[in-house]
Amino acid sequence: MATQTQTLRILCVDDEVHVLSLVTDTLSAEGYDVQTAVDGAHALQKIATNDRPYDLLIVDGRMPNLDGWKFIVQTRAGGFKGRIIVFSGFIDAYEQKRYGELTIDRIIEKPPRTGELVRAVKELIGEAL
Repeated sequence: MATQTQTLRILCVDDEVHVLSLVTDTLSAEGYDVQTAVDGAHALQKIATNDRPYDLLIVDGRMPNLDGWKFIVQTRAGGFKGRIIVFSGFIDAYEQKRYGELTIDRIIEKPPRTGELVRAVKELIGEAL
């Protein structure tokens, strides 16, 4: 996790540019360092080439090239120990069960309720609300 002197590093993975922009704007305004990737394959590349690990991944479930579920499986297998939020449109019972079998911290359906994503990030990293 980020220390007091380091900004929390977040990677948002989504194939929708407006979602990336919205999440970046919202969480950057809270003081977080937010980077983006347009799909799971792009995100794996960013994780592998970054000089400092990400503290939190915010991952869409449905993306081209490498969907959220497969991305999370590969990320955990590669040693990622940080927090993960699945941030996706409609998630049916089957998908909820599949994600529940992975080591993730939260599922938030799009569109989120006002403030839901910021609250989830703060709760997961232990910040006072």
